[in-house]
Amino acid sequence: MYKRNNKSLSHNDSNSLSEQEDLTREIWRIDKDEFSSSFGIMRLNIVQLFAQNPQNSHLRKLIVDLEAPRFDSGGLFSQDPALSYIRSLPNLNNDQQRSLHKILGAKDYALILGMPGTGKTYTMVHAVKSLLIRGESILLTSYTNSAIDTLLMKLKTEGVDFIRIGRPEAVHPDVRAHCLSTTEAQSVDAIKARMEQVQVVGVTCLGMYHPLLAHKKFDTCIMDEAGQITLPVSLGPLMLATKFVLVGDHYQLPPLVQSSEARENGMGISLFWRLSEAHSQAISALRCQYRMSSGIMELSNSLIYGNRLCCGSLEIANAKLKFSGREPMQLKLKEILNPDRAVIFANTDQIPALEAKEHRTVNNPTEAHIISWIIKELLRRGVAQDAIGIITPYNAQVNIIQQYTDCLVEVHTIDKYQGRDKECIIVSFVRSTANSRASGSSLLGDWHRINVLLTRAKKKLIMVGSRGTLSTIPLLRLLVDKVAEIGGLLDLTNKDAHSFSRT
Repeated sequence: MYKRNNKSLSHNDSNSLSEQEDLTREIWRIDKDEFSSSFGIMRLNIVQLFAQNPQNSHLRKLIVDLEAPRFDSGGLFSQDPALSYIRSLPNLNNDQQRSLHKILGAKDYALILGMPGTGKTYTMVHAVKSLLIRGESILLTSYTNSAIDTLLMKLKTEGVDFIRIGRPEAVHPDVRAHCLSTTEAQSVDAIKARMEQVQVVGVTCLGMYHPLLAHKKFDTCIMDEAGQITLPVSLGPLMLATKFVLVGDHYQLPPLVQSSEARENGMGISLFWRLSEAHSQAISALRCQYRMSSGIMELSNSLIYGNRLCCGSLEIANAKLKFSGREPMQLKLKEILNPDRAVIFANTDQIPALEAKEHRTVNNPTEAHIISWIIKELLRRGVAQDAIGIITPYNAQVNIIQQYTDCLVEVHTIDKYQGRDKECIIVSFVRSTANSRASGSSLLGDWHRINVLLTRAKKKLIMVGSRGTLSTIPLLRLLVDKVAEIGGLLDLTNKDAHSFSRT
């Protein structure tokens, strides 16, 4: 009989001596089950939250009982050197300044709503530097390695010293030298001294039970992409700090929860969302965006953000995709590529471009062909390959577009495009039927995903789809109507499709 715990594997001695000797001659392999491990960490986090100690008791009041967070507004008028540092930064906009003030004034927690393209990472870098001026220790965390490393690379360019905890092979090469396993510290005492010396530590949410953090406490924990992290996962890092800052956007992708039962029982609600709904006074919103031209911004602004977004400058608002070479002769293709029309919806109802079933998913070969012709013309007109991205909700459509375009440009699903952007984004909606079955699509009916899809393009957004089918989904009907209102709706015909193929 074998007994197992988190640290060891053992068997009782009821077996005969010869049987035990046989076991010692066997070759054993122990595999760590990462999937079970993450759930074990979540369970442990919840158990720890309800432990009877002062720090976790206070955290429990904030998270479970939704006790209101406290802020020290009086300190903002003091001679705090951190405030002097913020005032010395010429490139901070008003929202970014208010967010830094909110963080510095927080006694329990602050929530930073980072809308698309609003300089969230830039703001966090200066939040870290402001807290360091106060002499605070800071734990930087997120669910993904890439999110942490993006922030740490920015801090590295600012001359901030830090330790990165994690497997070196999972860490970005530019950050790997800051992993303790690759530094010069060889002895336990040297490692302890290094941990005491450095004020900034970066680790993923699931890596916070690392032995180096067993007895470590931080003044502040900053959690990036908090809107995408399940509540049980987010608890672990927060228990290592006196106060915390959640940075995210709960209008974009929520936590990924595969179980429908778990989603229905609240697993898909992040801590960021929970606290935002309970205490709006804890939120400081970054609304001034530096990514999308005004026409592209207008879509998500009117449909999702309640017209709170604004362009950071006239240059951003009026930005256009630059072309070179001769214009296409085909009229519809010329209209699609018109740089003065930042948003285009190419309606395929008159072709038609019907979807095709593939196992349990769908693709749309005609849409893929249309997109391949658009890509060909963009490249011919001097647009760089790495300036173009294609987004589609379905993996099957990703595969067929890659075939038709010879993998010349990047093609991904919506979920993989969160946090990224391109000069020109082309969207393939795929669904096109003679009835309203598409309205049952969980992917196209998810407004979080549609928001991500609409906020990836900087200068040109080209959407290809069936207006009739998509209009069975309320949000997408509003989207197509909005595009029509601003003059971006084009009805493609079968003749157009044939003429595209000859360009």
